[in-house]
Amino acid sequence: MSFRNAAILTLAAFALAGCGRDDVKVYHVAKDDSAAPPQNQIAAPEQTSTTQPQQPQLQWTLPSGWQEIAPSQMRVASFSVTGSSGETADVGVIPLPTGGDELALVNMWRDQMQLPSLTNETSTETISVGKDSAKLFDIASDALLIDGKFRARILVAELLRGETSWFFKMTGEDSFVAAQKENFLQFLKSVSFVENAPAQIAAAPVAPNENGKSIWTIPPDWKQIDSGPMLSAKFSITGNDESAEVNILSSGMDSGLAANVNRWRGQLGLPAISEILTTLFDVPGSKATAVDYTGTDSKTGKPARLIGAIVPQNGQTWFYKLMGDEQIVTQQKDAFIKFILSAKYPHAGNAP
Repeated sequence: MSFRNAAILTLAAFALAGCGRDDVKVYHVAKDDSAAPPQNQIAAPEQTSTTQPQQPQLQWTLPSGWQEIAPSQMRVASFSVTGSSGETADVGVIPLPTGGDELALVNMWRDQMQLPSLTNETSTETISVGKDSAKLFDIASDALLIDGKFRARILVAELLRGETSWFFKMTGEDSFVAAQKENFLQFLKSVSFVENAPAQIAAAPVAPNENGKSIWTIPPDWKQIDSGPMLSAKFSITGNDESAEVNILSSGMDSGLAANVNRWRGQLGLPAISEILTTLFDVPGSKATAVDYTGTDSKTGKPARLIGAIVPQNGQTWFYKLMGDEQIVTQQKDAFIKFILSAKYPHAGNAP
């Protein structure tokens, strides 16, 4: 199984940073003449069996016509916004680790709007999220992306708090989102963070097999460590004064190849690219897409190597990243591949 760069030219699309693709969807519903008053709400990530102090919880005041709905994976809150004529828009709140390339994020959103990528930084508007300053990105499509009749628009507010980037994103028909912009800004001003509150882990938990064991066969020199609120699992590898980590994230949203590869490249101080050379290899029930890069760790400033693999499986996408000192990553490459191949995914055809 080789990670040599095979020439597969891929131009992929994105929606977050992100971290996940939110397809542009607008549903027209019957007009509801009842005007609900603003609601005070508290958001916590989806519940799992483990509680611990993690990300702060959010509080907000909802504008009229906004309704909280069940959040999808990676979101800590979701809202449906309904207009007087039945127009709708989607709002999501997504926390992600800091360190991404801002221009790459903007180009991901532009790609979703079928706009060309930018080579220089785009202008932003400074707004408030609670008591903090944040950036607002406002991107509208030229093409009629919604039902072939309407242009689409994205408003994204990015707030940096410590090691977390909070993204507040509104998507819908261009004219409706533009009309809701002031409500969106008022919603952001109402947001507050409740610190030191027990929050549930937001990442999709890794379900064990019937014997209560890991879904993977873990190499003996890998040590499982706390994965934090965003990852499904995390391992550390050390040896000869060198180290590397394996991060695993499972998401129900298709964030696109370009989005994730450029996020990984940003972590190595490498520029975003649109033409991506990848390697494909077989995994049970699917094919994995892999990339292999060397650069400089953006956190430590040390030379580093990153091997990443993206595995679609049973409606989920699994993102595997091996990153660290080049020598230990090179030594661990085969073990990393075998680890990926050993997976018995929950609810998949190869699950026990």
